Amino acid sequence: MNEFWTSAAIATIFGAAIGGMISVWGLSRNIKHKSVIEERQKWRDSLRSLVPELVGELDEKSRKEIRDSIALRLNPYEDADCVDLIDKFHGNPSDELAFAIVARFQDLLKRDWERAKIEAGFWPWRARDRADERVNTQRQRSLNARKSNPGRSSG
Repeated sequence: MNEFWTSAAIATIFGAAIGGMISVWGLSRNIKHKSVIEERQKWRDSLRSLVPELVGELDEKSRKEIRDSIALRLNPYEDADCVDLIDKFHGNPSDELAFAIVARFQDLLKRDWERAKIEAGFWPWRARDRADERVNTQRQRSLNARKSNPGRSSG
């Protein structure tokens, strides 16, 4: 009978320890994700306002200030293509480059939004890769729909 109580005590302690670790993990995950997701939302909102401001700005000095503001919000290692595109636009503004900038930032913002949704979910691992897969799948579906219905506009 003594072995039963010893086993029960060990199981209780083990269960409490596991429960405590899961609670701490869940709490720290929620705090981290809440703050990170809120900051990334502010980041997306700032880019949503800066990009149209950039492509609509006629004054070269103001365009340079907006360019710098956008560049400071981007990852210098992963988003260098965005800055290069903005620099081309700054040197020679055109509607074609403006559309390219908007399209590139739409893609960047969409990927970040998908990543945020994945990270906020139950299974946040590999969020960047999974977000890229989702966006690429959505893009392919959209392209296929346009090919099959060339007269219809996507809306």
